[in-house]
Amino acid sequence: MEMKGVGCVECGCVLQGKRVCLRTVRESDLELIYRLMTDVSQKGEYWLIDIPAEPAFRRGFADRGFWHEHFGRLLITDHQDEGRVVGEIIYYRNADYRAGYEVGYQIFRRADRGKGYMSEALSLFSAFLFESKPIPRLQLTVVAGNESSRKVAEKCGYRYEGTLRKAAFLAGKYVDLELFGLLPDECPPLRL
Repeated sequence: MEMKGVGCVECGCVLQGKRVCLRTVRESDLELIYRLMTDVSQKGEYWLIDIPAEPAFRRGFADRGFWHEHFGRLLITDHQDEGRVVGEIIYYRNADYRAGYEVGYQIFRRADRGKGYMSEALSLFSAFLFESKPIPRLQLTVVAGNESSRKVAEKCGYRYEGTLRKAAFLAGKYVDLELFGLLPDECPPLRL
Protein backbone atom coordinates (compact mmCIF):
# COMPACT_ATOMS: atom_id res chain seq x y z
CA MET A 1 0.00 0.00 0.00
CA GLU A 2 1.39 3.39 -0.97
CA MET A 3 1.72 5.70 2.03
CA LYS A 4 3.14 9.08 1.22
CA GLY A 5 2.80 10.50 4.70
CA VAL A 6 2.76 14.20 4.01
CA GLY A 7 -0.36 15.75 2.60
CA CYS A 8 -0.96 18.45 0.08
CA VAL A 9 -1.16 22.10 1.00
CA GLU A 10 -4.02 22.87 -1.40
CA CYS A 11 -6.58 20.59 0.26
CA GLY A 12 -5.18 20.75 3.80
CA CYS A 13 -4.32 17.05 4.04
CA VAL A 14 -2.15 15.98 6.93
CA LEU A 15 -1.64 12.46 5.52
CA GLN A 16 -2.14 11.39 1.94
CA GLY A 17 -2.44 7.93 0.45
CA LYS A 18 -3.33 6.72 -3.00
CA ARG A 19 -7.02 7.55 -2.60
CA VAL A 20 -7.58 9.14 0.79
CA CYS A 21 -6.41 12.25 2.53
CA LEU A 22 -6.65 12.58 6.29
CA ARG A 23 -7.07 16.11 7.51
CA THR A 24 -7.98 18.01 10.63
CA VAL A 25 -11.48 19.29 11.23
CA ARG A 26 -12.25 22.87 10.25
CA GLU A 27 -14.94 25.02 11.81
CA SER A 28 -16.75 25.02 8.45
CA ASP A 29 -16.97 21.18 8.69
CA LEU A 30 -18.84 21.07 12.00
CA GLU A 31 -22.41 21.11 10.68
CA LEU A 32 -21.72 18.43 8.05
CA ILE A 33 -19.78 16.18 10.42
CA TYR A 34 -22.39 16.40 13.16
CA ARG A 35 -25.13 15.55 10.67
CA LEU A 36 -23.16 12.58 9.31
CA MET A 37 -22.22 11.32 12.78
CA THR A 38 -25.81 11.39 13.97
CA ASP A 39 -27.58 10.04 10.88
CA VAL A 40 -28.81 6.77 12.37
CA SER A 41 -30.23 5.65 9.00
CA GLN A 42 -26.66 5.28 7.66
CA LYS A 43 -25.32 3.25 10.59
CA GLY A 44 -24.81 -0.47 10.17
CA GLU A 45 -25.94 -3.28 12.42
CA TYR A 46 -22.72 -3.14 14.48
CA TRP A 47 -22.92 0.54 15.38
CA LEU A 48 -22.55 1.10 19.11
CA ILE A 49 -25.00 3.89 19.81
CA ASP A 50 -23.12 7.02 20.78
CA ILE A 51 -24.67 10.31 19.75
CA PRO A 52 -22.84 13.29 21.20
CA ALA A 53 -24.85 16.30 22.27
CA GLU A 54 -24.31 19.04 19.69
CA PRO A 55 -23.18 21.71 22.22
CA ALA A 56 -20.58 19.31 23.67
CA PHE A 57 -19.46 18.35 20.15
CA ARG A 58 -18.96 22.01 19.21
CA ARG A 59 -17.19 22.73 22.53
CA GLY A 60 -14.77 19.87 21.78
CA PHE A 61 -13.81 21.67 18.62
CA ALA A 62 -13.73 25.17 20.18
CA ASP A 63 -11.56 24.02 23.09
CA ARG A 64 -8.83 22.18 21.19
CA GLY A 65 -9.90 21.60 17.59
CA PHE A 66 -10.46 17.88 18.29
CA TRP A 67 -6.72 17.42 18.71
CA HIS A 68 -4.67 17.21 21.89
CA GLU A 69 -2.25 14.88 23.67
CA HIS A 70 -4.70 12.06 24.42
CA PHE A 71 -7.38 12.53 21.75
CA GLY A 72 -7.37 13.31 18.06
CA ARG A 73 -9.88 13.25 15.22
CA LEU A 74 -9.03 13.40 11.53
CA LEU A 75 -11.49 13.39 8.67
CA ILE A 76 -11.10 10.82 5.92
CA THR A 77 -11.60 12.45 2.54
CA ASP A 78 -11.54 11.12 -1.00
CA HIS A 79 -9.00 13.34 -2.74
CA GLN A 80 -10.01 11.84 -6.10
CA ASP A 81 -13.53 13.19 -5.49
CA GLU A 82 -12.75 16.83 -4.63
CA GLY A 83 -12.00 16.08 -0.98
CA ARG A 84 -15.47 14.70 -0.20
CA VAL A 85 -15.69 13.67 3.47
CA VAL A 86 -16.27 9.91 3.73
CA GLY A 87 -15.48 9.16 7.37
CA GLU A 88 -13.44 9.85 10.46
CA ILE A 89 -10.67 8.18 12.42
CA ILE A 90 -9.78 8.94 16.03
CA TYR A 91 -7.28 7.99 18.70
CA TYR A 92 -7.83 8.25 22.44
CA ARG A 93 -6.43 7.15 25.75
CA ASN A 94 -8.67 4.28 26.86
CA ALA A 95 -7.43 4.24 30.45
CA ASP A 96 -4.65 6.11 32.24
CA TYR A 97 -2.88 2.89 33.24
CA ARG A 98 -2.71 1.52 29.67
CA ALA A 99 0.21 2.24 27.40
CA GLY A 100 -0.57 3.45 23.91
CA TYR A 101 -3.89 4.47 22.39
CA GLU A 102 -7.11 2.99 21.14
CA VAL A 103 -8.17 3.75 17.59
CA GLY A 104 -11.76 4.11 16.40
CA TYR A 105 -13.13 4.71 12.94
CA GLN A 106 -16.26 4.95 10.87
CA ILE A 107 -17.36 5.46 7.30
CA PHE A 108 -20.35 7.79 7.42
CA ARG A 109 -22.43 6.65 4.44
CA ARG A 110 -23.37 3.07 3.54
CA ALA A 111 -22.57 3.78 -0.13
CA ASP A 112 -18.92 4.49 0.77
CA ARG A 113 -18.32 1.22 2.64
CA GLY A 114 -16.31 -1.60 1.10
CA LYS A 115 -14.31 0.68 -1.20
CA GLY A 116 -10.96 0.54 0.63
CA TYR A 117 -11.13 3.97 2.25
CA MET A 118 -10.79 2.65 5.79
CA SER A 119 -7.93 0.22 5.15
CA GLU A 120 -5.84 2.98 3.64
CA ALA A 121 -6.83 5.48 6.34
CA LEU A 122 -6.06 3.08 9.20
CA SER A 123 -2.65 2.21 7.74
CA LEU A 124 -1.72 5.88 7.37
CA PHE A 125 -3.08 6.85 10.78
CA SER A 126 -1.35 3.98 12.61
CA ALA A 127 2.03 4.77 11.03
CA PHE A 128 1.58 8.46 11.83
CA LEU A 129 0.78 7.77 15.49
CA PHE A 130 3.80 5.50 15.94
CA GLU A 131 6.09 8.04 14.29
CA SER A 132 4.76 11.06 16.16
CA LYS A 133 4.14 9.71 19.68
CA PRO A 134 6.28 7.64 22.06
CA ILE A 135 3.82 4.75 22.32
CA PRO A 136 4.45 0.99 22.46
CA ARG A 137 1.12 -0.13 20.97
CA LEU A 138 -2.19 0.71 19.35
CA GLN A 139 -5.37 -1.24 19.82
CA LEU A 140 -8.90 -1.32 18.51
CA THR A 141 -12.03 -3.30 19.26
CA VAL A 142 -14.49 -4.84 16.83
CA VAL A 143 -17.97 -6.08 17.68
CA ALA A 144 -17.89 -9.89 17.36
CA GLY A 145 -19.37 -10.81 13.99
CA ASN A 146 -18.40 -7.58 12.24
CA GLU A 147 -16.31 -9.29 9.59
CA SER A 148 -15.81 -6.14 7.50
CA SER A 149 -14.19 -4.23 10.36
CA ARG A 150 -12.18 -7.28 11.38
CA LYS A 151 -10.79 -7.57 7.82
CA VAL A 152 -9.78 -3.90 7.86
CA ALA A 153 -7.89 -4.40 11.15
CA GLU A 154 -6.14 -7.54 9.94
CA LYS A 155 -5.26 -6.02 6.54
CA CYS A 156 -3.53 -3.19 8.42
CA GLY A 157 -1.45 -5.60 10.53
CA TYR A 158 -3.53 -5.58 13.72
CA ARG A 159 -3.48 -8.96 15.45
CA TYR A 160 -6.33 -10.57 17.36
CA GLU A 161 -5.44 -10.57 21.07
CA GLY A 162 -8.61 -11.81 22.74
CA THR A 163 -12.30 -11.36 23.34
CA LEU A 164 -13.83 -8.98 25.85
CA ARG A 165 -16.95 -10.90 26.77
CA LYS A 166 -20.24 -8.99 27.00
CA ALA A 167 -18.31 -5.70 26.92
CA ALA A 168 -20.76 -3.53 24.94
CA PHE A 169 -24.52 -3.05 24.72
CA LEU A 170 -25.93 -3.32 21.20
CA ALA A 171 -29.50 -3.74 19.94
CA GLY A 172 -30.89 -4.60 23.35
CA LYS A 173 -28.25 -7.10 24.45
CA TYR A 174 -24.64 -7.32 25.59
CA VAL A 175 -22.18 -8.39 22.90
CA ASP A 176 -18.55 -9.45 22.82
CA LEU A 177 -15.79 -7.19 21.55
CA GLU A 178 -12.72 -8.59 19.83
CA LEU A 179 -9.49 -6.85 20.78
CA PHE A 180 -6.79 -6.27 18.14
CA GLY A 181 -3.34 -4.83 18.77
CA LEU A 182 -0.48 -3.44 16.69
CA LEU A 183 3.13 -2.87 17.76
CA PRO A 184 5.50 -0.39 16.11
CA ASP A 185 7.65 -3.04 14.41
CA GLU A 186 4.51 -4.55 12.84
CA CYS A 187 3.52 -1.28 11.19
CA PRO A 188 4.96 -0.13 7.85
CA PRO A 189 6.50 3.35 8.15
CA LEU A 190 5.27 6.45 6.40
CA ARG A 191 7.19 7.31 3.27
CA LEU A 192 7.93 11.01 3.31
